[in-house]
Amino acid sequence: MAKLHGCAPYRHRKGRDIAALIALSLSLGACTLTAVDASRPIATRALSESFTLEGRLAATDGVRNANGPVVWVHTPHGDEWTAFSPLGQIVARLTSTTEGAILETAEGDRRSAPSAQDVLPELFGAGTPVDGLTYWVQAVPRDGARVLQRDALGRPTRISDAGWIIDYAVYTDDTPGSAPRRLEAHWGETRIRLVIDQWTDQP
Repeated sequence: MAKLHGCAPYRHRKGRDIAALIALSLSLGACTLTAVDASRPIATRALSESFTLEGRLAATDGVRNANGPVVWVHTPHGDEWTAFSPLGQIVARLTSTTEGAILETAEGDRRSAPSAQDVLPELFGAGTPVDGLTYWVQAVPRDGARVLQRDALGRPTRISDAGWIIDYAVYTDDTPGSAPRRLEAHWGETRIRLVIDQWTDQP
């Protein structure tokens, strides 16, 4: 018993020494990670006020579905979305201004609404925040949105916006200010995938 009592203080000190070394190691590791994160670049991209986007859209809200090419012309005065079938025929066109929105289908149906937000789900197959789309397709976080992840060039790879998660898998090139090539957004059962084939800034 005397030997056991004699060894206890040594084990206790040894345990404290090991714990201190582990704590120091973790502390140094945390400092290193913080330094790496702080030194990572943050790419910034100016928001384009006028553009034409040509791409391919696939969307669902768990009930409705849409799949096919889309062309979006955006200006400070309004928007025009044209949806095509996978074979290239026009399916519908949505025109939106400050005075309201008009949805026209290939069958000749015409519907008016106070805003594009009210009829865009019929075109896209899923409800989306219209005021956020301009920012999403440019990978520019708007007020209230948060960048959750960035790539090595500092470009957003994941953004959280009003409950939506937007992921950017591919950009058009390897420059910090490049536009996204593919994005996926989801909120609950709603899923939207957009591949941008052509982006044109308008004067």
